[in-house]
Amino acid sequence: MKKSIRKSTIVLLLLLVWIFTLPGCRGASADPAPTPTPAPAETPAEIPEETSAETDADAQTPSQPATVAIREITKRGNVILDVTFDEMKNLGIEVGDIITISLGDETYDVPVGTAYTDVDTGSMICRFDLEDSEVALAINTGSFADETGLGEKQTIDSDPGYRWDARFTEVGLVLKEKAGYRDEYNARNLTRSNERADYPDLTDEEFANFRAVAVTGIRENWIYRSSTPIEPAIGRNEYAMAAMEKAGVRTVINLDDSAEQMRGYDTYPDSWYSTCAVINPEMSYDFTSAEFSDKVRDSIRFLTQNEGPFLIHCKEGKDRTGILCAILECYAGASAGEIEADYMLTYRYYYGVKPGDDTYDILLKNLVNPLCGLLHTEGLGAADLQEKTGAYLLSTGLTEEELGLLRDRLA
Repeated sequence: MKKSIRKSTIVLLLLLVWIFTLPGCRGASADPAPTPTPAPAETPAEIPEETSAETDADAQTPSQPATVAIREITKRGNVILDVTFDEMKNLGIEVGDIITISLGDETYDVPVGTAYTDVDTGSMICRFDLEDSEVALAINTGSFADETGLGEKQTIDSDPGYRWDARFTEVGLVLKEKAGYRDEYNARNLTRSNERADYPDLTDEEFANFRAVAVTGIRENWIYRSSTPIEPAIGRNEYAMAAMEKAGVRTVINLDDSAEQMRGYDTYPDSWYSTCAVINPEMSYDFTSAEFSDKVRDSIRFLTQNEGPFLIHCKEGKDRTGILCAILECYAGASAGEIEADYMLTYRYYYGVKPGDDTYDILLKNLVNPLCGLLHTEGLGAADLQEKTGAYLLSTGLTEEELGLLRDRLA
C-alpha cells in the first residue's frame, strides 16, 4: 500500500512539472514569452584613412569610460596618450566631438581637434596630431600637465634636461557629445596648399607670408615678418629667402629652430641667412608662461644690440611671430586696428580669409586673447597699448634704458 502511494505521488509531481513548463504557465501573462534572438557581434565602424571632421554624427557613445595610459609628458606639458587614432575611433571618439577626461577625481570637458588653434588661447584640446600620429592632451599656449596638476617638472643634468614627476599614469576618456564641436572646428580648420601654382593671385612675397610690418611708429621697410626661409617643410622657404635678401635683412629672430637645427638645414650654408646675426630663442606657444616672457626679453634685447633691417619668423610666421610682432607694434604706438589687420594678413595669404568672412573674427581671437592676457586688459580698442606694453616689457626684465634703445630701433 505504501509503495502505491509513493508511485502515485511521484507521478503527480512529474505531471505538475510538465504542466508548468508549457507556454503560458510560467508567469502572470497568458501569452507565450518571445524567443530571445542572439545579439549580432559588434562590427567596428569603418575607419576612414584620414582624420576628418565630416564623420557620421550618429556613432554610438561608449557607455563606460576607457582607461588610457600616459606614454609621455613633453617639455611644454603636453600629455601624449598611449592610444592610436583608430583605437580612439573605435571608442566612438573623432575630430569635432567633445569628450570628458578624468584625472583622479577631476573631470574636464574637452573638444577633439587637430591643432592647438582649434580652441581659444588657454583652452584645453584633445589633439589628433596628424604630423606625428599621436593623440595628445594639450592647452593652446599652455601646459596641460601644469594646469591639471598632473605632474611637476624638474630640471635635470642629463638629456633631455627635464623630468616630469607625474601624479597619474593613466586617464579616463568617454565621449560626451558627438559632433558637439564640429561647427567651431570647421570654422577654425581651413585648408591650404603648399604649392606655389595654387596661389596665382599672390606675389612670391605674399606666398611666403613675407612682408614689412607697416604700422604707425615703425620705420618703413625696417622690420619684416615671414614664414621660415630655411626649413622646406611648407614649401615657402625659397621665396622667403629671396625676399629677405632683396630687403637687405641683417638681423634675424628665429623663434622656431635651435641654433643646431638651423645650421643643419641644407638651405643654410652659403645662404644670405647665414650672413645675418641670428638669435634662436626657441619660443614656445605658452604665451602666459615666464619662459615666454624671458624669450621676449632676450629677443628684444638682441634687436636693440644689432642693426636692421630685421626679420622675425617662426615656421609659418603666424602664431609666435604674430604675437612678438604685435608686442612691438603696440609699443611703437600702432592702433588696435592696425595690429589686428597686420596679424590677419597671414590668414589671407594662407587661406584667403578676408574681413567680413565667417571665420575672420574666430581666427582673430588667436591674437586678441593672448595679447590681452599679456597686457592685462579686457580689450585692445580702449586700452593705452603703448603704456601697457611698456609695463609688460619692464616686467620681463628689460630696463628703461633698453626700452629707449628699442624706441630708437623701431622709429
